[in-house]
Amino acid sequence: MNRGQIFSIDFLIAMILMIFFLGLILSLGELQGYERKEERIRYELESKTESALISLVNSPDYACKLDTNSYLAYSFDYSKINLISQDDLKKSLGLIDYNLSLILNGHIDVNHNDAHNGTNVYAIDLNVLYCDSEVNFSDLNSCMNGTCSPTLSNQILKLKVSK
Repeated sequence: MNRGQIFSIDFLIAMILMIFFLGLILSLGELQGYERKEERIRYELESKTESALISLVNSPDYACKLDTNSYLAYSFDYSKINLISQDDLKKSLGLIDYNLSLILNGHIDVNHNDAHNGTNVYAIDLNVLYCDSEVNFSDLNSCMNGTCSPTLSNQILKLKVSK
């Protein structure tokens, strides 16, 4: 009885290469899935931060009030923000499940500062008019011309959000 060769070397090499390429394709697919997940998390964090910042600087709850009984867009009243707790601020901005920090001209607001331990952190800087009481229209006019009063100044507000 003659015994024949069941597998040839060519067939074994072809199977090894096929398994190698199949593994490579699966790992590339997994990597792309992970990148899509990271992109989705970053986009969600970015959009939440942007909407919270717009709400913060345009809401009558936090914006500077003019003596004409209107509120100044893209302004930030520090006396109003000090009256609200961190949890209430997060709730009003729609960031209940997020960490939130307010930084004004590089100085961290101690009352509104969470630890940002995660790798997903997003921060936005925005030039705002900063006040600590009601603003006179004449002070606003002067500040727009470059001479701001002690109660109204042009500063950078940074909103830092992480999850």
